[in-house]
Amino acid sequence: MTTGDLRPRVVFDCMIYLQATASESSPAAALLRMMDDSIISLFVSNDILDEVRDVLSRPQIRQKNPRITDERVDALLTRLAEKGTLLESVPKHFSYERDPKDEKYINLAVEADAAFLVSRDNDLLDLMREDLEGSKDFRQQFPTLTILNPVAFLRQTEQLPTQNIEPQSTAQQEPEQSREKKNGQDRT
Repeated sequence: MTTGDLRPRVVFDCMIYLQATASESSPAAALLRMMDDSIISLFVSNDILDEVRDVLSRPQIRQKNPRITDERVDALLTRLAEKGTLLESVPKHFSYERDPKDEKYINLAVEADAAFLVSRDNDLLDLMREDLEGSKDFRQQFPTLTILNPVAFLRQTEQLPTQNIEPQSTAQQEPEQSREKKNGQDRT
């Protein structure tokens, strides 16, 4: 896929949508505001939208997150339909034995030529680790795809000229980033 659009292409996993719907002040909600403000180009698929509706409709999720209502879920899905880019057909580019349920996110990111997959899922985040054998193969196969947690993504995109979203909590930074700050290596 090629286009003149210079915004970073991004895929979010289901937990990002859950957290954004549960708390408007969360880093995940800031990610959706980036989509609303046309700072990023968000890609979704029917499989992912179906999972979002399913997960956000589960009674145990609703009990833990009373702000998640049918109305809020419908509003989220409408927002994604209006502002996101739906890829109707997503071929299988990658098989992930460790967690096959995560394959839909990786395959969408690859098909969309996304630069980023944003997740809190360790199975996905571990694909970026240099000390894991399967991760090295993944990074060689998909060198232009980076998987980050929401706070790390927000920090990374602070470099964008139109960026105006601050992370909500620095306590959720990746441990490596905290160590860099303590060692005086922070570039900010």
